Amino acid sequence: MTKRRMMGVLLLALGLPVTGAGAVQKDGKLYVKARNTRVLKSPLPTADVVAVLQPGQQVTWKGADPKNKQWHQVTEPGGKPGYVFQTNLSTKPPNMELVAKDGGTRAIDPAAFVSSGAAVKALSPGAEKYGNEKGGTSAQAVKQIKALEDLANKVTPEQIAEHVRQAGLFPVVAPNTTLGPQKVTTGKSSKSTKGTK
Repeated sequence: MTKRRMMGVLLLALGLPVTGAGAVQKDGKLYVKARNTRVLKSPLPTADVVAVLQPGQQVTWKGADPKNKQWHQVTEPGGKPGYVFQTNLSTKPPNMELVAKDGGTRAIDPAAFVSSGAAVKALSPGAEKYGNEKGGTSAQAVKQIKALEDLANKVTPEQIAEHVRQAGLFPVVAPNTTLGPQKVTTGKSSKSTKGTK
């Protein structure tokens, strides 16, 4: 068993979270790995947003919140302190995406790739063409995947936040990624919450 795996087992046995942040010292650097990662004023999903970060951006890790280890205190690139949900952080930068074009490849910045919309497409144009040319169940699968992709594009952050609330899930998703107070949907009306402790 490797040292890293043994450390993970030990942390689990002690009831501590096993995150990328566990492998970095206080004031060390971590990378954002999720699109539109919100840096919040406090470790609450409805807290005011102080910054919105993209994959590959670095934050300075200040430690896990003592009351809720799923939230980690960071300082964003502009110097503002805040909290980020643990699964949005990584000890390694996102891999550069390689794109084949005219028989060659080139590296793309992760943030640019995500903002292009290509990262959220279920099928590349080449995979879609292959499935359609193959026909039969492959063509049917392409059609179904495209229908699911179209449906997914119609789901709003507000709808996700409301579903999370109704289902009693841990509310990581907020209705929007704008800076400042979050507007939390409660049925048909919406209200602004300050998200302070």
